[in-house]
Order: sequence, then structure tokens, then C-alpha cells
Amino acid sequence: MPDVRELLVTGPLANVSVAYRNRDYIGDRIFPIFDTSDPKMNIYRYEKADWFRDEAQIRGRGAAAVRSSYKLTAIPYNTKEYAFASEVADEDRRFAASRMAPPLQPDQDAIELCADKIDLSKERRIAALIKATAWSGQSAGGEDAEGLWAPAGNTNTFIPDVEARIETILSNTGFRPNVLVIDSGTYSKIKQCDAVLDRIKYGGGPEDPAKVTPRMIASLFELDEVLIGQAIYTAEKETKAGTEFSALKIWEYNATKGMAFLFYRPARIGLKTPMPGVQVRLRYENGQVRRTTTWREAAAHQDVYEVAEETDIVATGADLGFMWKDTLLT
Repeated sequence: MPDVRELLVTGPLANVSVAYRNRDYIGDRIFPIFDTSDPKMNIYRYEKADWFRDEAQIRGRGAAAVRSSYKLTAIPYNTKEYAFASEVADEDRRFAASRMAPPLQPDQDAIELCADKIDLSKERRIAALIKATAWSGQSAGGEDAEGLWAPAGNTNTFIPDVEARIETILSNTGFRPNVLVIDSGTYSKIKQCDAVLDRIKYGGGPEDPAKVTPRMIASLFELDEVLIGQAIYTAEKETKAGTEFSALKIWEYNATKGMAFLFYRPARIGLKTPMPGVQVRLRYENGQVRRTTTWREAAAHQDVYEVAEETDIVATGADLGFMWKDTLLT
């Protein structure tokens, strides 16, 4: 009898494939988005000293009230369009429908690739702005935590460091910070921190022991949210082999050393609303804030898909944030 297994023709497994992409981008949850039709304008900031001076005095009979005024500072923005395109050949589209073809959806795959490129670019630009800004009187790059958020024992300074800088931001602005960003490596170490474990050990009860989660960490400091920065990228150039890859973490100031960013995030953007930064996003002609277009390249027998977004990301209130670098290693 013939060996039936050996007679099988190797083909693709239907409805199964493997792909790598970032599962979570956090940039849009850090700086609020303002959609506009003006590509180049100013955001005006009221100088806080004018509003915190205690200047009211008793007005005498027949006398004028003491008076003062306030100053404005202009913060310019200038949007730029970020775009990425990918082509789909007629042959690929036609052959993708054959029975022995890999489980591909060429048109959908192209659009998803382009959209993810825009998201990845924005995540990196938001992280870069945070790392380059002098928050709360710091120099750019933030305070060196000297790796002291990594030890499991009583030398871990995570809790006192965060509590101290909550007070720093509150004292400087009158607003209590409500969001903390930590990179994935720092989060992993904090979950082993004795001081954190001790604070939450009775939280879940004997049948449901407490676990260190972003929500649990947020509750320690009365924050609205703790965001874990775990997106990565590669700086390797594409080669013919197509296998080049060296992962770099977006949410680190120095490679492998960890970082964190504490800040105040408003419930919504608006007039006289304090915020550490803002994403200004330009609407397109049809009112959409992200444009997906396609065109035909007849000579090449292919269609091209392009995804574009026009944005600018600017820091608007450096005193509303505080950054740490090297939380894991000195």
C-alpha cells in the first residue's frame, strides 16, 4: 500500500497565520487630541503667577480698587502630514483567492500595515517629546532614579519617589497629577517590590489574593490610571532577506534602564484647561482626521493604498509633569 502521508502536497493551513505588531499604543491616552482646520496657529497659555497672587485689598471710601492684569504666552503649532503607502498587485489579489494560496487578504493587509505605521510613528514622537522636555524644573531627560525602583527589598524607592513628585506638581500648579506612565520593564520589577506587595496584601482576601496590576498601583497613589509603555520598534533597515530585526523599547530613555512619567491629564480639552501637552490634528476636506486613499498604477497592474494623518504634538505645561529615567539600572 502507498504511504498516503508522503503523497500529501504541502500547502497553507487555512485561517491560520503568524504576525507581529504592537498590541497597545498609549500616546493618545497621554496627550489629549484637538481636531482643527487650522494647520498653523497659536495655543495661548495664561501665566499662572497672575492667578495665584493674593492681591485683593480693602477698598477705602471714594477710592479705586487695587487692580492688576494677566499675561498670555503663545505656544505655536505647525501640523505636518505623516503618511505611508503600500501596493497590492493584481496578481497577488487574484492568486490570494486560489485554494492553495496562503491565508492573505492583500487589500486589508495593506491598509492595516499603513495605519499601524502611522500609529507607531506617533507613539515614538510622543515619547520623544516627553523625554526631551524639562518637566517641573528638571533638565531634559528627567531625574535619575539610579535603578532604585528595581530592588525587591526595602531599598526600593518607588513609592516615596512618586509620592514626593505628586507633591511637587501639586505645589507648583495647584493640580494633583492623576496618571503615571511606566515602561514594561519597570512594571515587571514593581510587581516584585516588597513595599507594594505589603500595601496590597489584604486587598483580595484569602480566596482571591491581591495581584499587582496597573489599577492596583493607581489606587496606591489615588491616580486615575497607570499606563504601561510596552511598544517596540526596530531601527534596522530592510534587506533582501527580510529577516532583520533588533527590538528597541519606545518607552525608555536609555536602553534597558527604564523610565516613568507622572502627569496631570484633564478630563477634556477646552478653554483655560491645564494640560502638559496636546496633539493638534488637522481635519481633511471631508472632515475625517485620518485619510485613507487609493489609486491605480495601470502600467504596474497594481493599486496603492495610503494612510495619512496631519498632526503636531507640543508641550504646553511642563510644570504639570515629572519624569524619571534609569529606574532599573544606574
